[in-house]
Amino acid sequence: MLSACGSLEKKAILINYGDDKEKVLRVMGPPGDRQFQGKQEAWQYGRTGAGFGYHDFRIVWFYDGKVTGVASYKDHTPASSASAHFKPIRWEEAPDYTLEIRRR
Repeated sequence: MLSACGSLEKKAILINYGDDKEKVLRVMGPPGDRQFQGKQEAWQYGRTGAGFGYHDFRIVWFYDGKVTGVASYKDHTPASSASAHFKPIRWEEAPDYTLEIRRR
C-alpha cells in the first residue's frame, strides 16, 4: 500500500486528472480534512515537520467524484502538528473542471 510510505509530494505526483476517490485513497490514504460545496470536494493532507520548521500540505480537488487538480502550501508554525493548521478552502481557487469531452 503506497499510503504508508513516501512524502506527500511523491504520493501526490501519482494522482492524475480524472482519477476517482478510490485511487486517491489508495495512494494518499484517508484525508486529514474534507470540505464540500455542491459537487465540489477538497481533501487536505498534512505532514508535520516536512522540512526545517515547516509543515507540508496538499489539497486534492474533486468535481463530481473525479480529480480536477492538486495544490500545495506550507505552514511555518513550530512545535505543532500539521493537522492543527489545515486552511479553510477557498472555492474560488478550485481548478476548472471539464463537464464533457466529445470526440469529433
